[in-house]
Amino acid sequence: MKTPLTAALCCLAGWGGATAQTWELSASRIYPRISGSPLGSISEEEKKDTDTTLKGLYGYGLRLTRNSKGYYGHEIGFNYNYARVTAKYSTKQEGKVVTTTLQDRILVRQAYYDFLMYCMPNGERWRPYIALGVQGTDYAAPNLSQWPTAKSRNYGFNYGGGIKFRLLRNAYLRLDVRDHLGGKPYDLDREDQMKFGGRLRLLEASAGISLGF
Repeated sequence: MKTPLTAALCCLAGWGGATAQTWELSASRIYPRISGSPLGSISEEEKKDTDTTLKGLYGYGLRLTRNSKGYYGHEIGFNYNYARVTAKYSTKQEGKVVTTTLQDRILVRQAYYDFLMYCMPNGERWRPYIALGVQGTDYAAPNLSQWPTAKSRNYGFNYGGGIKFRLLRNAYLRLDVRDHLGGKPYDLDREDQMKFGGRLRLLEASAGISLGF
C-alpha cells in the first residue's frame, strides 16, 4: 500500500501550491458489505470454489481532506474493517470424506486516495459530493492451522459519494457511500485450475464527524 499512499501525498502537496485550501480531519464508523466473496478452497478433497467466503462485519475510518475554495478536494483515508472468513475443510479419514467448517475474524486494512467534486462551494452549510480514487487493501491471514497462505495485498479503484452537514463553525456531520473494487485475496485452489483471480467488491457505508482547520 506504500505506492498509492506516496502518490496521494504527492498529489496533495502539488495541489497545495496552486491555491488556498481548507483542511478537514474526520473519523467514521463503517458498515462494510462484501460481495463476490467465494474465494476458492483450502480442502484436501472435493474442492469447491464456494468453500471459502468473506463477510464484512464493522470497521472504523480516518480521512484527511484538503478542499479548494470552490468545488474540488483531495483526500487520503485509512480504513480498518473487520471481516469473518468461513472455510469448509474436507479431508479423507478412514476412507470417508469428512468436512468441517472453520471460522475466524480478520482485519482488512485499506489506504486510499480520492478526488472529490462538490455540488456546493466551500463554506456552504451542506455539501453533496462525488468521489473517485484508488486504493490498496491488505487482508490478514486467518488464524487457522489448515490455512495454506499468508496475508494478501490487492489494489483497485473506488467510487461513490456523500454529503457533509455543518453542525458548528468547524464541525460537520459526514455520510459516505463508497464502492471499492479490487482483486480477490489469498489465491486459493479452485475447481478449475485454469481459472484464477476474480473481482471482490467491498461496499462501504459510513457515518462520522469531520473537524475543519
